Amino acid sequence: MERRGSLQSSANDGCYTACMKAAWLLSLLSFSAACGGVDDGGPRTGGSTAGANTGGMAGGSALGGTAAGGAAAGSTSISGNASGGTTTMAGTGAGGSAAGGSANGGSGGSDPIGPIVHPDLRTVVYLPDWRGALSAWTLKLDFSKITYLNLCFAAVDAAGNVSYKDQGLDAFVSASHARGGKVCMAIGGASVIDNGGVYATVLQDATRDAFVNKLGQYAADHQLDCIDVDLEGNGVNQYYEAFVTALATKLHSENKEMTAAVSSWFGNKITDKAIQAFDFINVMAYDLHNPGGSAQPVQSSSVAEATQEVEYWVGRGLAKDKAVYGVPFYGYRWNGAKSEAMTYADILQQNAAAATQDQLDLAGSTVYLNSRATIIEKAKLAKTYGGIMVWELGQDAAGEASLLKAIADAR
Repeated sequence: MERRGSLQSSANDGCYTACMKAAWLLSLLSFSAACGGVDDGGPRTGGSTAGANTGGMAGGSALGGTAAGGAAAGSTSISGNASGGTTTMAGTGAGGSAAGGSANGGSGGSDPIGPIVHPDLRTVVYLPDWRGALSAWTLKLDFSKITYLNLCFAAVDAAGNVSYKDQGLDAFVSASHARGGKVCMAIGGASVIDNGGVYATVLQDATRDAFVNKLGQYAADHQLDCIDVDLEGNGVNQYYEAFVTALATKLHSENKEMTAAVSSWFGNKITDKAIQAFDFINVMAYDLHNPGGSAQPVQSSSVAEATQEVEYWVGRGLAKDKAVYGVPFYGYRWNGAKSEAMTYADILQQNAAAATQDQLDLAGSTVYLNSRATIIEKAKLAKTYGGIMVWELGQDAAGEASLLKAIADAR
């Protein structure tokens, strides 16, 4: 999904021309190792600098940044979607509340353990594994502001075995459930964009069923509420449709959900049948003009173009209440024709105008971002769709300046 303290670049650059996309991929591969936490930074990959973005989940899946990244305020909580129990948040679309409601939008009963206040908007937040220990996040998260917390990314080996490097996973899931939240595990990320990585093998006919079963078992063993499929670029191959339809059947049979992170630049690779398999889709409506695809400073996620990106998926047949509007908690600082990703927290610390302005100056360099005011505007728009998605939590500012708080407060 997208940018963090030192962000990673997002693989979803909504650039619609082949030449821009090709240029971006070249730059993506050159400056940062896909998701993970190398010291390159970027919106999607983990890194300690404030620098380059390499594609990743929602737009990319989490950008790098220092280990504890960004001022972790705006927290995350994961509770059910709108149709579930009485205390569930109003988020439209599939899925009931953590304790009540069926995973796919059944009527469900009341939620006896959820927080008193759930978001009135389905709020999906990505949290990369390079942003610090889950045990620490448990203590500082405001779970009432989040409905789904997507952990990224699970490790998958050539045999289809699934793991997650933080040993505090089970305790974190239990803590989230106690507060009425949902926890999802994201697979894929920016590392699959070029050649598909291990997914080029495990999705094939001979190995797919075993992999689907291992994912289902992993979700069951760790009490996860859903699996988020963040396969981008060449990670979406000829086996993708068969994989997601089989995984949906497996997870739904166990009252769990399946979601995805998508962008239109690889949208033609995703079939209509595959789109319909997801309970909802997190649209990476950022990096629509990615550094590497432009020689001039440019806004990568304007309200107009971000909305156009979401509408692409609605036009593909996705129900509007299943189209989740992705927003970036990062921006880009330009030096000539070069840019580096910066977390919202870092930008705001250097220039308070980031609260209200999408274009500003930092020491003579132009910075483009989504200001707090723009995030509020997008949150209001997201209420007309299936909710809002954030890339990513570690890039947020603390306290009253928090973008996550802005989403929760948007009316």
